[in-house]
Amino acid sequence: MLYPGQTTYPGADVYPNSQPLTPFPDFGPVPRVLVSVSAPAPGTQTVTVLRTSEGREMPVRGGIKRYAVGGTAVMDYEAPPGPSSYRAQQFDVNGADLGYLALGAVTMPDFSCIHQPLSPALAIQSPRIMLDSANDLANPSPGETVWPEGATVGRIIGGQRRGLVGTRLHIRLSSQAEMGTFAAMFGGYTQDFPSVLCIRTPAGTLPQLPRVLFAGCLDPHRVISGANALLTYDMTVDEVAPPYPGLLIPLLRREDIDVAYPTRAERAAAYSTRLARDSDYTKAGLAG
Repeated sequence: MLYPGQTTYPGADVYPNSQPLTPFPDFGPVPRVLVSVSAPAPGTQTVTVLRTSEGREMPVRGGIKRYAVGGTAVMDYEAPPGPSSYRAQQFDVNGADLGYLALGAVTMPDFSCIHQPLSPALAIQSPRIMLDSANDLANPSPGETVWPEGATVGRIIGGQRRGLVGTRLHIRLSSQAEMGTFAAMFGGYTQDFPSVLCIRTPAGTLPQLPRVLFAGCLDPHRVISGANALLTYDMTVDEVAPPYPGLLIPLLRREDIDVAYPTRAERAAAYSTRLARDSDYTKAGLAG
């Protein structure tokens, strides 16, 4: 069945989305992109929002099997600097695939940022990743070379090439407050976080890292040295998958909307749709 404006996509249908992507390059708390799915295909119950950057597609955090009747929106706190494109996979009430919805492309300005993926409020703006970092990048392919009997050359028996392994990073921080924020990204006595950081850096700069890197580090070293008490974290990291991509500590909560508009009548007057209410991030944090 064809719907108005339908085109084709390899293996799926693509429906045009009427609302564009909205980039927010400020640090509030991190650069981000608001992804709106305002016109899903008829019969859509849930969507999974996907981002493609540097030839790699991954789900947008908090956008997996998201309820989308009447539209939905998700804030992408892991959008890299430079160009990215988005699409949404649509599912009906029974989980059947209804095809892909093209959401467009966006280009973020250059920036550097490190944050805890599950809690974007724990972030370091423009960290100094020292030039002696990542000066030896390894993407190993596990396997071995074997020499069949009588052969003069060997043959490789191996697996798929891995992401970055054993990459050294030296991160200079500017204050004790930043040192505390960085330490909190790994959890503490009362809060647990996976030992994974989201590191975003511009393309074409040193060190040459992926524009969005999920860096797993099980043994971060906090170093305070020199007459000026320089604050540095020395780490050896491996490139890992985003931790728990369906989870996020929300910055915009229902309590924030209730503080801004205490009565149902006020909320109805302020927002014409549920999508408009759920994407009003100007109210984030009002409830404290």
